[in-house]
Amino acid sequence: MNSTLTIRLDGKQRSQLKKTAAHLGKTESEWVRQVIERGLDKSSLGRRIGHLRGSLEGSRSGKDSFSKSLRARNWRS
Repeated sequence: MNSTLTIRLDGKQRSQLKKTAAHLGKTESEWVRQVIERGLDKSSLGRRIGHLRGSLEGSRSGKDSFSKSLRARNWRS
């Protein structure tokens, strides 16, 4: 069953929506539905991004410039 939802966006939001949808090769409606679906997903973040495990490669020593920069910006460290 389909239903229609009307929302109001300011000009900046609508412009960003159009640009992002076009960049992704989606219609505005497709992109909004995808964003809403993600927002309503109640599974844990770990479960949602588990497929990304191991996809980043980097130095394990933590002595390269990227690791140092990341560590400096991480509020937990």
